[in-house]
Amino acid sequence: MKYVFLFLIVIAGLAATMVYLPNAYSDFSSNGKYLIDASGYLSGNKTIFDSSIALQITVGSNNGSSTQATLDNGLVTIANTQYLNSGLWQVSILRDGKYFVIQGNAQDENGNMIHLNLFGRIIDSNQDGSVFSISGKITGSETMKVSYSAKILSTNAVITKPTTTLQPTSSSTVNISILPSAYDINNQVHYSPSNVQVTLGTTIVWTNNDSVPHRIMSGVAKVLTTNQSSTALIPDGKIDSGIIAPGQSFQYTITSFDTTQSLDPRVAARYNIPQDETVGDITFFDPTYQFMVGIIAPLSQTMQTQTVQMNIVSGSSNSNNGQFLSPSSLQITPGTVVVWTNNDSVPHRIMSGQLISTTESAGGKGAAGKTVSPHFVSDGNIDSGIIAPGQHYQITFSRTGSTQIFDPTYTWINGIIISTPATTGQIAPIKISINPGSSSPRGTATLQTYNQYNTYYTPDTIQIVPGTPIIWINNDSIDHTIFSGVSTQKNDNPFTPDGKIVSGKIAPGQTFMVVVNDTGIVRFYDPQYTWMNGVIISMPPTSSYVIGGTPP
Repeated sequence: MKYVFLFLIVIAGLAATMVYLPNAYSDFSSNGKYLIDASGYLSGNKTIFDSSIALQITVGSNNGSSTQATLDNGLVTIANTQYLNSGLWQVSILRDGKYFVIQGNAQDENGNMIHLNLFGRIIDSNQDGSVFSISGKITGSETMKVSYSAKILSTNAVITKPTTTLQPTSSSTVNISILPSAYDINNQVHYSPSNVQVTLGTTIVWTNNDSVPHRIMSGVAKVLTTNQSSTALIPDGKIDSGIIAPGQSFQYTITSFDTTQSLDPRVAARYNIPQDETVGDITFFDPTYQFMVGIIAPLSQTMQTQTVQMNIVSGSSNSNNGQFLSPSSLQITPGTVVVWTNNDSVPHRIMSGQLISTTESAGGKGAAGKTVSPHFVSDGNIDSGIIAPGQHYQITFSRTGSTQIFDPTYTWINGIIISTPATTGQIAPIKISINPGSSSPRGTATLQTYNQYNTYYTPDTIQIVPGTPIIWINNDSIDHTIFSGVSTQKNDNPFTPDGKIVSGKIAPGQTFMVVVNDTGIVRFYDPQYTWMNGVIISMPPTSSYVIGGTPP
């Protein structure tokens, strides 16, 4: 009888374990990026504090049932005091994502340090994400017990993705680059552009700029995972390139769009395509690396057209000139024609691409005392050829996204164009003031050393929902630049740019805007005055997390 009783206890324990640990659709997966959004309370000796955390982590490769992760960005709020992550953090994912342990330090603007030792345990999960309870302690002037509820969201880093569709007005050929290291699932962009909008008869040319072979096929996306890292596609037989070796190309001419088919809504959401523009879209992918997905869509003939100017300023070939493009940034809607006019005395060329290095070192000068010019790599979407003095070049932007443009001869001539849906205006833009005198460091030495929150931007910390325009206004008397990047925790070079936000020079009285479309944490800073830095946290509209506010 005793053995029967013990056997029943064991069975009951196993059943309870199976019930307690739910099937996790969105648990941590290898090489994924996640946002831990938690809120709750800290209990001290005599006081209970409202508290919240937002941690952005990158998960490494599995080692059995355990995985190590790295902290990309972190923000801890206790009452109304905010702390940024400082130094190296240890993040361990245990039992196939059912538990995690996080340890690290964070510091406020006055140099006060806290140490976090957190333990998370999964409560429930579904296709939208996972819910964890977090316990542990936070140690500062006193030791406080942690009681948090957390939501784990998969995120593709943050900021406007380079999915702008560009349709040259004088060409029936559209080039799509298979980017270097496109085979790596950790890269956010695999094709450039990721989606295009064309008319019938247009020839699409894919060029393999990666170091491994690729294959382009068309098909129907049946499943798109929540973390958007993989898809299940069924080839439809329309497009099949066969093997495209590195350096080789494949082309296909669009002769029809199947209006009986509509793009999977989740794929459309990934690429910011409005639901009323998904009919007839063609999905293309690499069957070996099925996370590499792109879209070919029919060009809408009903699109409202408007024309805007971005002038090449007289004297812009001189790097000492205060302004090179006027304006240096544009916000447009799909269908807008952008016209560049060369008002300089020498020829220029406009290309699109990606910034590889920063414009200036932290001190603003290179080792020899010269300004370091930025380095760009063309993505093949825009190439004006030579624009003689007094001549024009124009191109039509048909989709949403951000595009960095530059002159390959004079790379200090660069700017950005943000194309947003007309409905984006329903989300009010957030304005950030670059405050007068920001170029002069002030405050405590600790504040400057650790690059914490400060009064150089107002506000320097904002929470938004995806799709929000953010506008920086230069109220200082000198030029400023806005970059996004990752903290290095080094005094001599405190940030490494990640290329997601690149403003070019913002002259006094001028503005610069980006649209943040994804969830996650973004640090922004001025590469010449690195004590000027702030944080953007983008959360889904359903989130109740409010920076600096009192939880309900």
